Amino acid sequence: IFPLMAQPGGVLTRAGHTEAGCDLVRISGLEPAAVIVEILNEDGTMARRPQLEEFARLHGLKLGTIADLIRYRLEKERSVERIAEREIETDFGPFRLYCYEDHVNSTVHLALVRGSLGHASTPLVRVHLKDTVRDLVGAHEQGHSWSLRSALERIALDGDGVVVLLRPHESPLEIAEAVRTGDRALRNPRATGAQVLRTYGIGAQILRDLGI
Repeated sequence: IFPLMAQPGGVLTRAGHTEAGCDLVRISGLEPAAVIVEILNEDGTMARRPQLEEFARLHGLKLGTIADLIRYRLEKERSVERIAEREIETDFGPFRLYCYEDHVNSTVHLALVRGSLGHASTPLVRVHLKDTVRDLVGAHEQGHSWSLRSALERIALDGDGVVVLLRPHESPLEIAEAVRTGDRALRNPRATGAQVLRTYGIGAQILRDLGI
């Protein structure tokens, strides 16, 4: 048995199975500790949602998703609070800047809104993790996702959308490693490629507050 530690704030901070297990028992009024297991198919591969739904039917089990848990907690509680806002002028025109205090991680996140989110049928959304080397210095790295500038430019072109700028803590070692290698994934040895788990919970709270 490998012990894992859930992030403070649970699935509203990190949409992971560890956090979901602890949240589920906590909102049930129990000690926030859980045992999580991986269900395997007969051939040894990990069971995905269709196989899990069949497994639940076969054994008479209830089935829930992390998204269900995030949705429930968003209806009942929140860990971010809007503390300031104003109109700003950027290189790509006017945006409305919102400031959110993160009570779990003791930091501040930002959201830049263009146009009308309420009237747009499908406003563009970018949840962006702060990257000092790319966003502040402006370094162009090959094979990386959208930069903050490119996201703002795209939303300004469309006319309706929002960039949520999450500001996780970057240690001196992480910044130095990014300068040396140009590879963001190397800053966190557990975060590689498709395994990077974004903080969907925080972004979802901010988007909900903005009416999305």
